[in-house]
Amino acid sequence: MKYIDRKGTNSIKWDWYEWNKNLFLDKDVLPMWVADMDFEAPEEVKKALKERIEHGVYGYTYEPTDLKDNIINWLEYKHNWKIKKEDILHMHGVIPALDFSIQLFTNPGDKILIQTPVYPPFMSSVKNNNRNLLINELKLVDNYYEIDFNDFEEKARDANMFILCSPHNPIGRVWSKEELEKMGEICLKHNVLIVSDEIHADLTFKDIKHIPIASISEDLSQNTITLMAPSKTFNIAGLHYGFAIISNPNLRETFEKWINISGLYMHNFTGLIAANTAYKYGKEWLEEVMNYIEDNYNYVKDFFEKNIPEVKVIKSEGTFLVWLDFRQLNLSQNELRELLEKKAKVGLNSGDTFGPGGKGFMRMNIATSRENIEKACKRIKNALG
Repeated sequence: MKYIDRKGTNSIKWDWYEWNKNLFLDKDVLPMWVADMDFEAPEEVKKALKERIEHGVYGYTYEPTDLKDNIINWLEYKHNWKIKKEDILHMHGVIPALDFSIQLFTNPGDKILIQTPVYPPFMSSVKNNNRNLLINELKLVDNYYEIDFNDFEEKARDANMFILCSPHNPIGRVWSKEELEKMGEICLKHNVLIVSDEIHADLTFKDIKHIPIASISEDLSQNTITLMAPSKTFNIAGLHYGFAIISNPNLRETFEKWINISGLYMHNFTGLIAANTAYKYGKEWLEEVMNYIEDNYNYVKDFFEKNIPEVKVIKSEGTFLVWLDFRQLNLSQNELRELLEKKAKVGLNSGDTFGPGGKGFMRMNIATSRENIEKACKRIKNALG
């Protein structure tokens, strides 16, 4: 695992000032926001891409013949989930697949259930497609998020679709089997289609297991569209490859037909090569990276507890994102942003962009060097001192 200086590479994270000068309030902030890593991708991925690039001809390319086999093997190895080849549909990313699911299986004006605070495109995808949001706000109990199941079922009665974030971004929850079963049973009871964004599935801490909701039962398998990608797992988000897993033949046929009609059946060969190679050879790399990320999380948690106890680090079970609770400072969100971006010079994701329940919070990306982690923590401490 190797930290890479990404400045000068048109990085949205590190070259943000050239990309969007209005993103942060100060030009010199240390960026700890957008959800990609600062670590070099697996060596085997680099080698495979280099060999293909050096070939020199970049014409139309079909998928590697063993790509689906390697996805199947990975899901069984990592999540004990056995799927069939025909269940896999190649996509250009999880968010396009989320939008397509909304367009294909709901109608304008329909109600879609989400759980906030949550990844902002969940809200924008619903609104941009002229659907209506139903919000089941997660409950923070003893620094750990739980589901309000009474509210969840009440909202599910009126919902046409439920978009599940599993593991959950930004709070770092890896849902238990019991929680997934209960959400699944309610959705089946009220005929609510589940679209499960599981892009962070591989990024769990030691002794924590992610369970794909579609793997729990045949009924849930038939009522779920699962969206996954190697992008977060192996830090290849810029290559824009993802996939949908759809066991229900009617749902899958509708989805596949739309892919063909829309002309999105061809993919960038670099994304296909990187995904195939990563799923084949990336086990040791991921283990090393997750050990480092979990150590970073523990460092942040210990640092805040000892030095800034008024700011709470929410208990996390996975991802490389940390949810920070600044509410005890009694600042408005704008005041909090100004404190962090102008005084501390640290750029985090503002909690209010994650919907109801996000005010007073900030999201920090810890998939970076320990040096950057220490620098950010000390800057925040000094700004509050």
